[in-house]
Amino acid sequence: WPTSEGNGTIVAVIDSGVAYNHPDLAANMWDGSCCKDENGTELNGCNHGYDFEDNDKTPLPSDSSHGTHIAGTIAAVKNNAKGIIGVAPNTKIMAIKTMFSTAEIVKSISFAENNGARVINASWVGSSNDTALKTAIDGFDGLFIAAAGNDGTNNDSSHKYPCDYDSANIICVA
Repeated sequence: WPTSEGNGTIVAVIDSGVAYNHPDLAANMWDGSCCKDENGTELNGCNHGYDFEDNDKTPLPSDSSHGTHIAGTIAAVKNNAKGIIGVAPNTKIMAIKTMFSTAEIVKSISFAENNGARVINASWVGSSNDTALKTAIDGFDGLFIAAAGNDGTNNDSSHKYPCDYDSANIICVA
C-alpha cells in the first residue's frame, strides 16, 4: 500500500491549472515553499506550482477545470467524506499551468524536475513531432505519463505526441 498509494511522490500535472484549494485536493498539494524556476533559480515560494501562461506563482485554472479533474483522478484525498478518492491518494500534486505551447511545456518539464517531481502527467496531445519537446522529455529523470488522445484514432497511422515518442520514460495511456 505505501507504494501503490503514492507515498509522498510528487506528480507534476502540466495542464490548465489546478484548483489547489479544492477540498479533495488541498491536503495533497505539493508545498512549493522552496520552489525554483525552470533554470533552478529560487523563487521564494510558489502556490503549489507555477503558472507559465500568466508567468506567476499562482497556477489556478482560469477557463478550464481539466487540470483539476486530472489532479483529482491522481491524488484526491481518501476517507475525507468528500467527493472521490484518487488512484494514488498519498501523492503530492505540483500544479503547472500552461497554454500548451512548446516553449511553456519545455519550461514546465524543467520546473517539475528542478522541484522534485518524479512523475509528470501530460493529459494533452498534439499532432507535430517536436524535437524540442522530445528532448525535454528524454532529459526528464522520471516517468512521463502521456495521453493517447480521445478521438478514437489509431496512433500508428495518426500520430499523437508526446505519446508516440519512443522515449524510454513515456507511458502512453489510452
